[in-house]
Amino acid sequence: MHENLQALPLAPSQDYPKRDMESGTLNIPKKPRQKKSSKFPVCLLAGIVIICAVVLIFASIVLRPRNPDVKISSVAVKKLVHGTSSSPFFNITLVAEITVTNTNFGNFKFQNTTGSIYYGSEVVGNLSIPEGRAGARAEEKINVTADVKYHGGSGMKNLSSDINLGLLELNSLAKLSGRVRLLKIMEKTRTQEMNCIITLDLNRDAVDNLACN
Repeated sequence: MHENLQALPLAPSQDYPKRDMESGTLNIPKKPRQKKSSKFPVCLLAGIVIICAVVLIFASIVLRPRNPDVKISSVAVKKLVHGTSSSPFFNITLVAEITVTNTNFGNFKFQNTTGSIYYGSEVVGNLSIPEGRAGARAEEKINVTADVKYHGGSGMKNLSSDINLGLLELNSLAKLSGRVRLLKIMEKTRTQEMNCIITLDLNRDAVDNLACN
């Protein structure tokens, strides 16, 4: 009968919490603590670097004040009288459109100013620009009228030659100053000069060419 008995497998041993005989408490083994990932400081540093880069780009693009662009965009001849009978002269009325282009992310409020129109080295007329405001990244167009007169003077010989050729070159200069307000938190003073050359065709009483720097 003993021969027919098969050896039974032993039951696996189980680890039970040991009881502290003196205190009567169970000694439960503690699980090993997991180490904090070392990637966290790296990710935090990378995030700070990205935020700083975004702030610097934002400041360089949005908060950097720029000078506006000021130029005569078009000009028309309203009156043109000239002659060389006794002494060379001209009497001209011009209607000009001045464009103020503001590339800032804030309004540009400019003061009134007076520009000068030159024939050679002599002032022959004035150009009055009223105060105004160009919106953020926008253009402001201003129509002005200028009376230009010349009779005699140091450029008499040059004027006789220009009248005979039928071309008269005038130079218009002005300085526009104002304040740029960025995001309603910062204001900066900006100044821009206008320098335009107007060439008139005396035979057609019209503008032959307009060029601004």
